[in-house]
Amino acid sequence: MTAGLQAIDEALCGLGAADAFDIFILSDTVEPEVWLNEEAAFLALRQRTGGHDRIFYRRRAQNTARKSGNIADWVQRFGGAYPQFLILDADSVMTGEILVRLVAAMERHPDVGLIQTLPVITGGTTLFARLQQFAGRVYGPLIAHGIAWWHGAESNYWGHNALIRTRAFAECAGLPELRGRKPFGGPIMSHDFVEAALLRRGGWAVHMVPGLAGSYEESPPSMLETAVRDRRWCQGNLQHAAVLPARGLAWISRLHLLTGIGSYITAPLWLLFLLTGILLSLRARFVPPDYFPAGKSLFQQFAVMRQIPSRRQVCTNLPRSTTVVPFSC
Repeated sequence: MTAGLQAIDEALCGLGAADAFDIFILSDTVEPEVWLNEEAAFLALRQRTGGHDRIFYRRRAQNTARKSGNIADWVQRFGGAYPQFLILDADSVMTGEILVRLVAAMERHPDVGLIQTLPVITGGTTLFARLQQFAGRVYGPLIAHGIAWWHGAESNYWGHNALIRTRAFAECAGLPELRGRKPFGGPIMSHDFVEAALLRRGGWAVHMVPGLAGSYEESPPSMLETAVRDRRWCQGNLQHAAVLPARGLAWISRLHLLTGIGSYITAPLWLLFLLTGILLSLRARFVPPDYFPAGKSLFQQFAVMRQIPSRRQVCTNLPRSTTVVPFSC
């Protein structure tokens, strides 16, 4: 994490823009050993960069609402001093050029509340991570350009590598705590979709700019870690069902939420279709159709799906006492 922040700070220094940016490391760890390691890494970063007046560390005593709670705490305590802020994950990094361009673009367009970049997956070392990285490089830009075209000023937010107008976020993007018990109640896990919808409801434009190069992130190194992350995303997206009835949301914001919900509802449906197909195949293999069952019936019971036999199979399966008139075998 500190290596990426050092690279960002050095890039901004190289552009002569370091004085226009401050870096905050936000933490909510409750483990003393991790806390001490974070502070040691923070002090070492300050020492290496000389950024004692522009690099800061903030740890919350309670990790309520996790990442969204960290951001809300920062906005309430420090947001008034900054017209914009940029969210990075621990594995994210961005070049100095893209940071300067994003800030300049937001200053030129006072109606824009959020600008989302396209993070390119990098740094993969395992085979699984390299495959994800390759797939993202191949079709990621195509998808991003497509959704940027049809979303327009009502785009979505992916939670990191995005520049946000502080006033817009503070006025519009406060998150409610959902009623009920977990996993569907409590703090909203996938907060980014909801925050984008609330910004759009407040009249602020939300844009995606996939054409800007210089935005990077890492991916989970194994399938198990990806499944852990996906379980968290599943819970967060299903929580969005409680947000859908909120008043004033734009129809495309509701579509974003519905798409996220549908992406996880369709998974068990797909599994159900697979199991149904397997059961039908087993039934056709081990339970032959009975066209003339015992009992009274007006009609024959024909099977809906059956394999059409060849002429030779028909003749072979006929009883010995049957005489074939239309053709000979």
